[in-house]
Amino acid sequence: MWEWANKQPHCCLKLGTDAMGWAETERNWRGRKRHRCVASPLPGGLLKPSPTDPNVSDIVALQGHIRTLAGLQDEPRRKGQSLMPDLPRRITLLLPDTTVRTMVLHLDQCPVNADEREALIRWRLGQEQLFSLVSAKVVSQLFPAVPGDERRVYTVLAVAIQESVLQQYETLCESVGLIPSEVGITSLRLFDLWRRASGGLRRQKTDFLWANVADRSLSTMVFHQGRPLFYRCKLLGDGVMDTRETSAVLEKIIEECGATLDVCQQRYPAVGIKHAILCVDGELAGLKTKLEAGLDLSVEQVGWDVLERLGLAAKGGQQGMTSLAAMAGVS
Repeated sequence: MWEWANKQPHCCLKLGTDAMGWAETERNWRGRKRHRCVASPLPGGLLKPSPTDPNVSDIVALQGHIRTLAGLQDEPRRKGQSLMPDLPRRITLLLPDTTVRTMVLHLDQCPVNADEREALIRWRLGQEQLFSLVSAKVVSQLFPAVPGDERRVYTVLAVAIQESVLQQYETLCESVGLIPSEVGITSLRLFDLWRRASGGLRRQKTDFLWANVADRSLSTMVFHQGRPLFYRCKLLGDGVMDTRETSAVLEKIIEECGATLDVCQQRYPAVGIKHAILCVDGELAGLKTKLEAGLDLSVEQVGWDVLERLGLAAKGGQQGMTSLAAMAGVS
């Protein structure tokens, strides 16, 4: 219907437990791309990420916050009606990691046929009993077997989301004139941004731990030779927002990162992780140093410098992880 339907969205809405971000790309009169990025806090309890239950407690209130953040209330209007009612804006929508179930699967065989491959992945996810897949949408990324590997093991990073949860977000966006043509989760989109800024697949050939702290949760991934070995997402609790609990939160993050490394060490004794990539907002300053000391790792902290390495710059907004995630959706 729309001639631009297959083009990458120029706008991104990042929704989170305590804040949301908006980024958009436009071109100046010389045809050069410019990026605008803004972020705004959300009232506590308005959005409660869950893989099974309704996530938004007050649809009308969140609609208002989105309109204000994205500047939708500033669209040209005549007699109270929008002058562009038939031009919805396509966006990338980023959700908290805890709205989905994510898992790394290792397959001895991988069907060439896409339908057969999807059926196998859904069956394997069902074996793990994460939750019912009857009404779930499953997307996955396949990592081919390592050349020369006798076992020829295929790695799959699979993400499952309940249709009812996805529909609530889609309905919310459509109600304010936004069409989510791409939907992703925060940690994986940030990882992709970092990967591109750090040398692409060549940078991934090393073994490392990826840790992302966002939306009151910690997501960790262990990578080996460019392929994920393990994924884990743990809730950190409401205390993560309490400055009086910072020390306890830091210790919990270090403990959970250590638990991820321990599980991988047990399953893959030959893999030794000595490097970590960390995404965290300024509220938890000092985590990098504590992570290095507590787990004997060299830690690289992801920041807005990744945009500079990609030749990107954005005006407006605070340079926090919420804004960076929104920029990852349009970069």
